Amino acid sequence: MDGRPVARAIYQELKEEVAQLYDKGIIPRLSVFKVGNDPASEYYVQNIQKKAKKIGVVVDILNFVENTPQDMIIAEIQKANKDPKVHGIMLQMPLPKQLNQNDVVMQIDPRKDIDGLHPINMGKLVLGQDCFVASTPAAVMELIHYYKIPTKGNRVVIIGRSNIVGLPLFHLLVQKNAGADATVTVCHSRSTNLQKIALEADILIVAIGKPKFVDHTYVSSNSKVIDVGINEVYDADAETNIFVGDVNYIDVFPIVKAITPVPGGVGTITTASLLKNVVRASKL
Repeated sequence: MDGRPVARAIYQELKEEVAQLYDKGIIPRLSVFKVGNDPASEYYVQNIQKKAKKIGVVVDILNFVENTPQDMIIAEIQKANKDPKVHGIMLQMPLPKQLNQNDVVMQIDPRKDIDGLHPINMGKLVLGQDCFVASTPAAVMELIHYYKIPTKGNRVVIIGRSNIVGLPLFHLLVQKNAGADATVTVCHSRSTNLQKIALEADILIVAIGKPKFVDHTYVSSNSKVIDVGINEVYDADAETNIFVGDVNYIDVFPIVKAITPVPGGVGTITTASLLKNVVRASKL
């Protein structure tokens, strides 16, 4: 299950939507707040800016040094909240340790919270109401929809319970909607009989943050595996760092019905999902 055609389809749709917005004098705009110099964050933000430019979305990156006081960052967020030209606000994670993530996120206007982190958006998600959903779980749902993976009544097992992937996916997949209506189990590294539970899954979603954690003992010939993980590890054969998922792809591939690659899977759809939220916010 290649993520690239999924992303291309989303970008094509967004390009057409943005052109229509331009005709109405609306230019979708995203403000990204980045604190510190984390290389992975730098790469991700630059990729957002590059993809956004191709579809006509403006991305402003507000860079802050690592020791920037929290009050200063909050003051800038509040400015963006009030600016009618800014439609989306994104707080790039991780934040430096001296900053309280919850306190900073609370300052983002929920109508501009395109990462779906604000408690209002999280609460609406739990209640099945219209809201912004974090880009990674949204990307998983886009993949399921594109490849027409049956979910109604099917068993979904999610390994990983984070607030930005595992738990939002649980709430999305149990809702009474097309592309959902699944029977969902959320597991984590401390779950007992984890392999046994995973083997029962029609769809196995792995987002545990551990490289090659899931091997052939977790899957069956019926398994459709969605690997959300992206981990940088050293490859002794190549004598360089490479990116791998939370699933041991080579070990699992010969057995399962379908699997997403890493790279080239969910990650390629994530930026498209984020920009989809920006375009949506510009219509509010």
